[in-house]
Amino acid sequence: MKNLYLSIMLFFSFFSYSQNYVGLYVNNFKDIIGNQVAETELLSYAQSNGFNYLILYNLTYIHNNIFNIDNINTSQPLANFISNAKTNYGILQVAAVGEKNSSFDKIKVYNGFYPSNPEKRFDVFNLEFEYWSDYKTQPGGYYCTTYLQPNGFTCSRTGAFNFYNTQLMMMYSYGLENNIIAETYIGYVDQNEADQIAQNTHRILIHYYRQSDVYNNGDSIYQYPSSQPDRVNMLALSNTVTIMPIFSARPNHMYNWLLEPNPLTQPYDTWQNGQNGFNNQTGTWANNVSLDGYVWYRYSDLLQVSQTLNMENFTTVEEPFIYLNGKTKKLIFRNISENAHLAIFNLLGQKVIGFKIKNNQNLSSFKKGIYIVKIILENNKIYTKKIILK
Repeated sequence: MKNLYLSIMLFFSFFSYSQNYVGLYVNNFKDIIGNQVAETELLSYAQSNGFNYLILYNLTYIHNNIFNIDNINTSQPLANFISNAKTNYGILQVAAVGEKNSSFDKIKVYNGFYPSNPEKRFDVFNLEFEYWSDYKTQPGGYYCTTYLQPNGFTCSRTGAFNFYNTQLMMMYSYGLENNIIAETYIGYVDQNEADQIAQNTHRILIHYYRQSDVYNNGDSIYQYPSSQPDRVNMLALSNTVTIMPIFSARPNHMYNWLLEPNPLTQPYDTWQNGQNGFNNQTGTWANNVSLDGYVWYRYSDLLQVSQTLNMENFTTVEEPFIYLNGKTKKLIFRNISENAHLAIFNLLGQKVIGFKIKNNQNLSSFKKGIYIVKIILENNKIYTKKIILK
């Protein structure tokens, strides 16, 4: 009876979509896992910006080079990270990214360590295989030499899609049996591909990689790309689908737009409610679509945007501000008198250094960790700031 109750609870936890997920692709996770400072920075950023779904890269690299994921003892850093994310930072789902079905074999073993501890488990398997990319699928391309030729598929879009679809079907079947969401990311599709993808996945992420949320004529980002028919329409034409649009903060996408600044929530609102956006679609197929939120790609670019905006905002406020330049390791001060006294403490409350502010203080000799900067202003008011040194 206990196992039946657990299965029911897991089913509703994983498959009853609340339509409010805000996803974050976490690149360079290999440099974050096991580093308490970097983990805290990631989770604090996610919490502060409303992200409740993390999509993790580099898990194969981590298994091969850092620790074995399929060992309950060595994989504790991963279990601790996921548990901390879900318990303390409001993360509802965590995904593993893979290029083929067997990419998730180690994750399946890892999840098996925690049958009654969903707070430590992966909830989603995310298949990322850009079968539409000619330079990857054509002879000599990465997909051609790594996946297609060794498995008897032609080095073409057709061959790449057939390989991808077989992986998706296996992943989907496993997900149905083990309460795992089978998810995939797509860029460009035709109708035949869209039908098969819709039938073999639980949730589909669709990229909308533009430099702003509207076109020059005022149309919503939903209309991207103009080079092919509506992808949501194709997916939902004969199938019920759950989708999440992806927006990109890469420098050639929305990086500069975010620096204007514009809010992270705006593209999704425009995608839905803008001119000729999703909510303006009148076809009967639109009734087959469930929206599960949206996703941003990727963490490192978004973090840089946030740090840049914080630094620029120093010139527009009158309150005292301190900024740590992550590259130079220097503390930069604004609106603080040179005669103010500053001290830096570790998390144990021990004073590390004290000085008067005359030049920007270099912390390159400090150990990595979290510190508290305390300033006593000329009017005897006290200002504190937490900094993370990586």
